Amino acid sequence: MEEKKIGYKDVFRQKEYLKMIFAALINRFGDSIDAIAFTWIVYELTGNAAWSAIIFGANRVPSVIITPLAGAWVEGRKKKTIMIVTDLIRALCVAFTATGYLLGFLQPWMLLVVTIAISTAEAFRTPANTALTPKILDKEYYEYGMSLMSTLCSIVELVGLAAAASIIAVIGTAGAIYVDMATFILSAFVILFVNTREQNLQKVKFDGKEYLQTLGNGFSYVKKDKIVLFLLGIVVFLNAALVPLNSLQAPLASEILGGGAEILSVIGITLTLGMLLGSFIYPMVSKKLSPKLIMVLCALAIAAYYITVPACMPLYKSKVFMYGFTVVIDLVLGMAAGMASAFGNVFIVKRVKEEYLARVGSITCALGMAAMPVTSFIVSGLVAYVSTAKVFVVAGVAAVFVTIAIMFSKTLNEEKATVAEGEAESAV
Repeated sequence: MEEKKIGYKDVFRQKEYLKMIFAALINRFGDSIDAIAFTWIVYELTGNAAWSAIIFGANRVPSVIITPLAGAWVEGRKKKTIMIVTDLIRALCVAFTATGYLLGFLQPWMLLVVTIAISTAEAFRTPANTALTPKILDKEYYEYGMSLMSTLCSIVELVGLAAAASIIAVIGTAGAIYVDMATFILSAFVILFVNTREQNLQKVKFDGKEYLQTLGNGFSYVKKDKIVLFLLGIVVFLNAALVPLNSLQAPLASEILGGGAEILSVIGITLTLGMLLGSFIYPMVSKKLSPKLIMVLCALAIAAYYITVPACMPLYKSKVFMYGFTVVIDLVLGMAAGMASAFGNVFIVKRVKEEYLARVGSITCALGMAAMPVTSFIVSGLVAYVSTAKVFVVAGVAAVFVTIAIMFSKTLNEEKATVAEGEAESAV
C-alpha cells in the first residue's frame, strides 16, 4: 500500500489542535511584550542589576523544583481546566503588577512574589499542555503539528518583540503589561472551547501517599526506559550548551567580534530566524535522516559555533566579514537548536506512554531548566580566570565530546528498531 503523504496543510484539518495553537500564539505575543516591559519596570523600580539577577533566578526556581511535582499531580485530572485556571492566575498576577506600577505602590519584593507566582502557575500548565497533545492531535501529524506550533510561535515572538517598543511608547509600560493580561484571558477563553476528549476522567482526590507513588513511578519510568533517559541527556545538553552564548553575549560582541550593541540585535534576530527555520524544516528532515544523524549534526553545529567564532577573530577586522559571518554562523546554530528542540518535543510525545506523559514531560522540563543555572555558575567561574574566547573554546570541545558520544551510542538505533517493529505489527 502506498504511504500516505502528510504535510503542513493536513494539520489545518485538526481543528482542536488549531485552537490550541491559536491560544499558544496569543500567549507568546503577550509574553514577548511582557519580557521587555517587565524588565523595564524592574530597572525603573530598583536601578540595581542585582535585583534583575535575583528576579531572573527566582523565575527559574519553580520550573526546577515544582514542575516534576506538578506533573504527577496533573495526572488523572482535567488538563483543560488546569490550563484555563493557570492562565487566569497569570492574568491576575500581571494585572496586579501593572496596577501597582501605575498607582505607585509596587515594590521590588512584590515583583519577586509575582514572578514566583507566575512561574509556579506555568509549572502546572506546562505538563498539562504536554499531556493534551496526543488527545487532540492524531499521531501521524505529530512532527508537522508540533513543528507548525513552534514555527508560528517564533514568528509571533519576533512580531511581539518588534511591537513592544511602539506599544510601550503609545500606552506606557503599565499599558503593555495590561496587554499581557488580556492575552492570558483570551488564551483561557480559546482553550475553553477546545474539545480535549477528557470526558471519561474519574474525579481524583488528593492522597499524599498515592501522589508520592505516582511521582516515583514517573522517575522509575524514565530510569528504566534507556531511550527516554537518552533524550533527557540531550535536553540537558541543549539547555546547557546555549548558556555560554546567552550569558556572554555582551563580551562576545565587544571582545571577540569587535562590535557594539548593534551586533547583539544581529545575533538575536538571526538566532531566532534560524530556530524558526529549523523547527519548520524538521518534519521534512526527519523523513530523510535518522534520529541519530539529526542529533549528531545538531551537536556538531553547536561545537563548530563555539570553536570557529573565536578562531576567526583576526578576520573580524573586516566589518563586512564580521557581519556576514555572524549572520551565517548564528543562523546555522539557530537551525540546529530549532531542529533539536523539535526532535525532543516530538520524540517525547511519540515515545512515552500517554498515562506517563505529564510526569515525564515535567521531569524533562525541570532537569533541562536546572542545567541552565548550573552551567551559568560554571561559566561565571571560568570567565573570572580566562577570556570569553577561551570559555567558548572549552564549550566547543565539550560539545565535540557529546557529538562523539551520540555517534557511538546505540540507543537511538534501538528506537528505530522499536518503531519498525511497531509498524510491522500494525501491518499484520
